[in-house]
Amino acid sequence: MASKTVRNASIAAIATAAVAGSALPANAYAEAAPAAVNTTYSAPSLSSFDSATTEFSYSYDNGSQQLASTSSVKPQSQEIKNVEGSRAAVVAAAYDGIGGAYVWGGDSYKAWDCSGFVANVLARSGVNVDSYTYTMKDQLTPTSNPQPGDIVFTNGYAHVGIYVGNGQMISALNPGQGTQLTSVDGGGFMPVDGYYTAGL
Repeated sequence: MASKTVRNASIAAIATAAVAGSALPANAYAEAAPAAVNTTYSAPSLSSFDSATTEFSYSYDNGSQQLASTSSVKPQSQEIKNVEGSRAAVVAAAYDGIGGAYVWGGDSYKAWDCSGFVANVLARSGVNVDSYTYTMKDQLTPTSNPQPGDIVFTNGYAHVGIYVGNGQMISALNPGQGTQLTSVDGGGFMPVDGYYTAGL
């Protein structure tokens, strides 16, 4: 009988320790949250070919999950050079679209999503493609030497824009940002999948 009492006392002690341990908060054993990461991204945005460039700056604070934006006007530092013929028409139509609204599924002038923007710009230059990102790439030819007026796909072929040179593209980003000039990889957030040409 004494051995049963000792064994029952041991079980009771273990159970008491388990209950006491469970009184800790649920996150007591969780890993510490990563330190807040602040990321800032800036890209120039051309408002016209002969006027000043407006620069937008976006800052994302991962700790508070806030997106802040600021803008300022700076003199235009670069001109579009060596773009000829229909490529120039595509680039001009893309710049004309800056400031357009992002409308999911849209392909109307300044009321488009990313693929609708590209389809609209190309159509204005005489090239017709689907306004659906995943089928659009099948209607274009891959290129390893992108030129202004080519098409750039990013983010697992989920995003598309018009390449305008200097590592930049114009695309319809989202309802909050609309159509803008950005780096082709969105400051590292949207890896480039490939460049394509429409045979211009």
